[in-house]
Formats: sequence, C-alpha cells, structure tokens
Amino acid sequence: MAHDAEGAVPLVLAADVGGTNCRMALFQGATIVEQRQVPSRGPGLAHALLPFLQGQKPMAACIAVAGPVREGHAALTNHHWVVRQDTLAEAIGCPVVLVNDFEAAARGVPELAEDGWRALQDGVVSDGPIAVLGPGTGLGQALLVPSPGGWLVLPSQGGHVDFGPTDDEEIALLRFLGRQHRRVSYEHILSGAGLVSLHAFYLEQGRAGSAKADPAHVVASADPAARAAVRRFAAVLGAQAGNVALATLARGGVYLCGGIPPRLDLEGSRLLEQFHAKGRMAELMPDFPLRLVTDPHLGLRGAAALARERAV
Repeated sequence: MAHDAEGAVPLVLAADVGGTNCRMALFQGATIVEQRQVPSRGPGLAHALLPFLQGQKPMAACIAVAGPVREGHAALTNHHWVVRQDTLAEAIGCPVVLVNDFEAAARGVPELAEDGWRALQDGVVSDGPIAVLGPGTGLGQALLVPSPGGWLVLPSQGGHVDFGPTDDEEIALLRFLGRQHRRVSYEHILSGAGLVSLHAFYLEQGRAGSAKADPAHVVASADPAARAAVRRFAAVLGAQAGNVALATLARGGVYLCGGIPPRLDLEGSRLLEQFHAKGRMAELMPDFPLRLVTDPHLGLRGAAALARERAV
C-alpha cells in the first residue's frame, strides 16, 4: 500500500470522529484499502490514528468531527477531546484539514456509487445544486454547488429554521413542543430526540405505548404511539425536504442521509406526498430527484475527497 511508488494512487486518510466511536479509513482514489472503528477513548485523537496507520504516511488527511470547527480546532460535542489541525498534522506527518462531520457527509454524496443510494423519486437529474439532509443526533443540512474547481460545500444551520405545521395534528404538535421549547425548529422533530418527543406527543393524544422510549424503541416498536411517531416523522421529513428543494432549486437532487432515514419504511410513508404538497409550486416537485443514501461510508468518502482537495 505504499503511496510513493511510481504510478501508484496516493493514499489519503479519512476519519469520522464522534463522541462514542472513531471510524478511520485509508483510501486510494475511491477505494477503501483499510478501515477500522475504535472507541473514542484515551488522551487524544492521535492515539487512535497512529496505531491504525502503522507507520504509513498518507499524502493528506481529513478529520471530520462531531462538533463546530473554528480556526483549525474543534471541541467534540459530548466528549473531552479537543482536536487541533496543526497538532495532528505534526503527529501524522502530512497536511490535515479539519471539518464538521456533516460537511464531510455532504461532500460524500457526489462520490457515491449507484448502489450507494436508493431512488425515492427519479426526477430529472441536471447539473444543478445538490441538497443534503441528515436526521440523526440533530438535523444536518448542507448544499453542494458545482463549480469549475469541483464541488463547493455550503454548510447550513437549516435544521434550526422554524417548524411550519401543515395540518391540524401538526398544529397540536407545535403547541405540545412549545411547552418544552421557547421556539420550535425542524430539528426538534427530525432527530433522535425528536422521535422521542413525537412518541410522547402521541401518548398524550391517547395512543397506547410504553411510557419510556428511546429512538431505537420508537423505530422498532409496533405499539400505536411509536407507529404514529414514525409516520409523522416521515411526513415532516418529506415536507422539509421539499422546502429545501424549493429554497435551493436543487436540480442535482435532494439526498436524505443520517442514522434514522435508512431504518424507516419511507416508500410506505407520506414522505413523498408531503414533499409534493407545495401549493402553487407543486408542479415543480416531481422534477427534483429524491434519494435515500444507503452507503454506510458516506462521511468517510466525503472526508477522503476533502483531503485530496484541501489538504495538499
């Protein structure tokens, strides 16, 4: 796997670092040649990366972290690690770029093979912007814009825009969430915590179910409150995906990723109905490609692409 042999494709290191686990991979082009996942433990990130590299010297590295990145350093959300770009570059022995994990996930979308996603709506694909939404711990959103120099990732805090109810039940949901939050955003619904809140809402509405629930329970359970929560989650996700499609004219497609959407029966839900329900603009909606990302290495693929583009 030497990267400096004549004619060899250079190695790049990609890492996706969260509060629980650190996923690492060495890429040659689009191919993962080695990968590992380890717990996010120890005094710092370098102590996880160096044993994985085993003395190999990648051309460049991109570290995607679950937390805000400012001026080359980041403090992980819900973890004691502070990641510094310059310190890692010295330890690894190559240029390093540090990015937020959803920026890496968004950049991974153009790197996907055709078996890395599933079409929810074919649409009409063009060279326009690509919108990416990722419900998980929070609601990540980003926009990819084609440019002469390649794809530009425009990070966003679009998950924090005001939630807009579309029917009487969602008006009741807004009032329910308003008792917990001064201001209700889409992330309060389209996230792991949002699933739990939806479940609690339907319990209060009289649906049967367990009084205690976590996101995994809500997704897997057959109880009426959990099923109603999942159905509403999919409907709100469709509505917000449609909002983003209109706001950005994402002719290159709208991609759904994150930890939750692949675990749901989106084809059997109201997601597409709500994606289309845009009043006078409804006639535009069938033209937007809508896709569900199924590749588990999306963030690593994006980090590898960013390493090649920014860290050299």
